[in-house]
Amino acid sequence: MGGPGASDDLTAGHETQAWLAAGDDPQTDGSAYWYHRAQRTPHASTHDETFQDELLEALDAHTGVALGR
Repeated sequence: MGGPGASDDLTAGHETQAWLAAGDDPQTDGSAYWYHRAQRTPHASTHDETFQDELLEALDAHTGVALGR
């Protein structure tokens, strides 16, 4: 996910993952959505199984690779 449309600082992109992996902060929830050490609300589609199924079908049709669940 890069190129001219990339929306993040490449040099800072790894810092949150390293911070979570170190596990030094008891407030961190590794299953949550994080962006620059701040917990965020993920896009609503992350909870929409119909959308997810349709996305997998579209990717299969486009690539010819079936991504089963």
